[in-house]
Amino acid sequence: KLTKYPHMFPLDIAIWERFIDSHGADFLGFDYDVKVGSGTEPPKGVGDNYRRMQSILSRYRIDVVGHKRNAIYVIEVKPEAGTIAIGQIETYTRLYQRDFKPTDSIVGCIVTNRALPDMKYLTSSKKIEYYIV
Repeated sequence: KLTKYPHMFPLDIAIWERFIDSHGADFLGFDYDVKVGSGTEPPKGVGDNYRRMQSILSRYRIDVVGHKRNAIYVIEVKPEAGTIAIGQIETYTRLYQRDFKPTDSIVGCIVTNRALPDMKYLTSSKKIEYYIV
């Protein structure tokens, strides 16, 4: 466990630490706040500092990338995760594949604190792992 998790809020952290307690030993390690995607172009005429900040802040941020032998888990941690989380995982896994070109398989994963209607069915049909902790 870390003392601070980049861009996670207190409820996210509580959910994530419960996941680590119950499933963390299944992983070789974790990366946090992994940036993917192209980001947006800053307006013309802005300084280098602003350009760098926009380059970093306008990209998508994966909460956690978990590493297992022969598999990379792209993980979204969200209280009461619903269909928006499915869209996030689909987006993040594709961009991770494009940006990092891993040779291991990529697994989408949602970690949440409460099962919402139809989420088990929807995540299963899209081959996204779904954990309630």
